[in-house]
Amino acid sequence: MNLTHLKFVVETAELKSFSRAAEKCRVTQSTLSNGVALVEESLGGKLFERTTRTVSLSPFGKAMIPLIRSVLSAETNLILQAKNYLSPEKALIRIGVSPLVNAGFTSVLTQSFRDKHPDYEIVLYEENLEQLQHMLLSDGLDFIFVPLISEFTAEFGKMISLFLYDEPLVLITRDSSLLSSGWVSARTLKGQKFVMVPDACGLARVTREIFKKAKVALHEYEGRAFSYSALTEWAQNGIGSALLPRSKVTGETPWIPLKDDSHVAEYIRFVSIGNSSSYSRFKAFTDYIRKNSASLARGLGLDPPDEAASP
Repeated sequence: MNLTHLKFVVETAELKSFSRAAEKCRVTQSTLSNGVALVEESLGGKLFERTTRTVSLSPFGKAMIPLIRSVLSAETNLILQAKNYLSPEKALIRIGVSPLVNAGFTSVLTQSFRDKHPDYEIVLYEENLEQLQHMLLSDGLDFIFVPLISEFTAEFGKMISLFLYDEPLVLITRDSSLLSSGWVSARTLKGQKFVMVPDACGLARVTREIFKKAKVALHEYEGRAFSYSALTEWAQNGIGSALLPRSKVTGETPWIPLKDDSHVAEYIRFVSIGNSSSYSRFKAFTDYIRKNSASLARGLGLDPPDEAASP
């Protein structure tokens, strides 16, 4: 058993699929399955319950997964602390990023900050929400950039959140009548089937929150798309409709704005979360976010709330 095998376990647990976990880890499914089996053999119990259609954590797996995450977080922290020791002249900022966050925004924000503050170094880690939460709470990260989701952010207690940007949500669908309607709302989508990604990145949770707020039942397709590109392709092929942040729609894919019943655009709000210690230690960075995030987002076409809300 090694750290790579533990990463296989975590990805399988998050994606609830050996095939999707293998794809994300860029290994064959047999390599991943063998790695998981080695971990199970070393720990002395089955981590997963498997059927022909589903993969889920066993009771033993649910007890072990937090400990496995702790081991992986310790590895990350070891590497970062070693880097910090070897380069003590630079202050190291560790940022975890959800895949749902616009990559261009993160790059522009961090690079422009480093240009003005060469005495800082920033290390980015893209992870799913549960792993980001664990790493932040265990001091493996200083900040996380994530979508603002009530059930997720509520778990951070007294930690400080800082606005990054808002991004409008759009509908991808094969239904020509919807595409020609100008805009849609959760109510007008009542009865539509929706294709979803796994809960890991936050998009599925955002989609559910929007329909819950509108008091409309959400009908989810039983399968799950592994990537945003697959989600788009499934929606275009008529498997179901899909919601995406506007910047995640690629090429010439047709889309239509999602609004509420008052004609106000529905959007995802992205925030930076960190504890008070991080905010005081890296005041230059948090001040930079406060002063520049809106203009940087606007430059990338990621509209702030007042612009995203235009009818």
